[in-house]
Amino acid sequence: MSRLGLSELHFIPPKHSVNTDYYINEILEKCCLPTFKRRKTSAPLTQRKICRKMSETIFMQDGAPAHTAIRTQKWLSEHLPGFWEKGVWPSNSPDLNPIENLWSIMQAELDKRKPATNLTQLGKYLENIWNGISPSILENLVDGMPSRINSCIKLNGEYIDK
Repeated sequence: MSRLGLSELHFIPPKHSVNTDYYINEILEKCCLPTFKRRKTSAPLTQRKICRKMSETIFMQDGAPAHTAIRTQKWLSEHLPGFWEKGVWPSNSPDLNPIENLWSIMQAELDKRKPATNLTQLGKYLENIWNGISPSILENLVDGMPSRINSCIKLNGEYIDK
C-alpha cells in the first residue's frame, strides 16, 4: 500500500508457507514489481500508480524470516533501491506501520459480514473489502505516520518537532 494506491491482494495457498523462494518468486516478482511499474493515475486503487518517484519511495517490510533472508535483501537492493534493509524498521512496532492499521480496518469490515463458510467465500469477502478501500483512508494512514512516530518517540522521552 501507499498513499496513492494498493497492490493486488495475494493469497497464500492452503498448507503453504512463505519461505524465501516463495516470497521472492511469487510475491516480490509477480506482485510487487508489477505494482511499482504501473503508470495510470486515475484508475481503481489496485490499478493505479503507487508512487510518484521510485527515488522517493520507501519499501518497508517486517522482520519475517523470508523478508530478512540474505537472498531477499540482495533481490530488494537490486530491484527496489529505496527499501529499508534488515534492522532499519524498529522491531515490535506494528502500530507505526500504516499497513497494520489497514489490516485492522479490513478486519472491522469483515466482522460486519456473515461468517464465511469456506476459503473461496472468505477470499471474495477480502477482495471486496480491499477493492472498496477509499483513497482518503490511504491518505490518512500515510499522512498520520509522522504523528504516530513522534508519539512513540515522545513516550521514550525524545520528541522531535516536525
